[in-house]
Amino acid sequence: MTSSDLAGRVHARLADLTAEAARAFGEEPRAAGLLVALSGGPDSVALLALARDWAAAANRPLVAAHFNHRLRGDAADRDAEFCAALCRDLGVPLAGGGGDPRPLARLRGRGVEEAARWLRLAFLEDARAARGLAAIATGHHRDDQAETVVMRLFRGTGLDGLRGLRPRSGRRIRPLLDESRADLLAWLAGRGLAWREDPTNLDGSNVRGRVRRELLPLARDIFGDGAALGPARLAGLAETDSAFLDALAEAAWAQLGGPPLEGHAGASLDVAGTLALPEALARRVIRRWLRDALPVDLALAHVSGVLAWLRSGRSGSSLDLPGRLRLERVFARVGCAAAPPPLDDAARWRVSLEPLATIPDPPGPPRRDGGVWRLVSAADRLDGNLRVRHPRPGDRLQPFGLAGRKKLSDLMQERRIPAAWRPGVLVVEDRAGPLWVVGVAQAERTRLLPSTRQAVTIVLERRRADPCD
Repeated sequence: MTSSDLAGRVHARLADLTAEAARAFGEEPRAAGLLVALSGGPDSVALLALARDWAAAANRPLVAAHFNHRLRGDAADRDAEFCAALCRDLGVPLAGGGGDPRPLARLRGRGVEEAARWLRLAFLEDARAARGLAAIATGHHRDDQAETVVMRLFRGTGLDGLRGLRPRSGRRIRPLLDESRADLLAWLAGRGLAWREDPTNLDGSNVRGRVRRELLPLARDIFGDGAALGPARLAGLAETDSAFLDALAEAAWAQLGGPPLEGHAGASLDVAGTLALPEALARRVIRRWLRDALPVDLALAHVSGVLAWLRSGRSGSSLDLPGRLRLERVFARVGCAAAPPPLDDAARWRVSLEPLATIPDPPGPPRRDGGVWRLVSAADRLDGNLRVRHPRPGDRLQPFGLAGRKKLSDLMQERRIPAAWRPGVLVVEDRAGPLWVVGVAQAERTRLLPSTRQAVTIVLERRRADPCD
């Protein structure tokens, strides 16, 4: 393999995946720009240099982005300095950011690594959106794919999990996924490019680190130097088979889905038709049905639990699922009980504004389209940038149609939001304070009046992310 072979392959994937991401979001693919996630490690340095050459030849916008997690003290600062110097040398604009994930980890009761990943993804998405770029490229390669597939295999994943890292997940693309780490290092050496090594990548104290340090070297001793090719090939086969089953499930869902049951939210599902399907397809139809209703993805055990419940054959029964969703069976169909407000970490949500060319009359209440919430508001009553957070003690809001202000805790109690749920309810605010308690109440100042000259739609959506990073 020559360096030009690798560059040619990666340039072709950059073009295809960036265009694919643009088309998926209704954007013009021929002018689609790219944000490259730059850590300073060899994978991201190689990706940035390759993307710089591609963007220059294709006349595409290109920006690098570096997020400092502030977990390694001076070493993290030197990583940031290295990335800034590299971008100057390559002539690529750099978006820098940083944040300590430990407070978020404590708030969520999760690990620091997971909190750091969410902070980084949120920063990358905000940087991309602010510059109008189509996609975010990360430097995952074939060795990362092998680690991911092996880890999931030993955790007992299903066919979807064996797909491993995807070439494209929403706006995120992975153009190096078919390249080995060894080939990337050789390409960097040929170009005379330096990089930074993060010692935590070689740490054996976490699962991925131990797979990298202990398990895969053992596999190479047993199966030879091409041991990483097997898991990567398996991921490709699983991707093809899963895509075929997904298409069958989509066609079945078009036949089995129906209007909401009375007092329910979202589509209902034909029970007999679902149970008549092969189990592998029935599980996918159930997952497809619930995809828009749940703030989290269902595990295989939960989908299997729904299927077993449907087989019980009792009308009037119900089943509670993660995400505080309740399924209720009414004779031949099953529906989702009225959707609660989104209950999730505020860091996983992004709020933005969409201008409206005309003022709707009437604007209607806040609505939920799939996993996205929308509220039409008077533009001139908003004060500064919008943020999304959780309720705080003493928060008050003047509810829509009322004269005085009320505590958010009282509003949630009136709407019968369970006390255990209330800390996870999402609040959208500006400099003047809360203006929308999502799924609960909106502020009077969002009302469209006869004197309103301009309206906007406040859009609240989960940041695109998947378990693979």
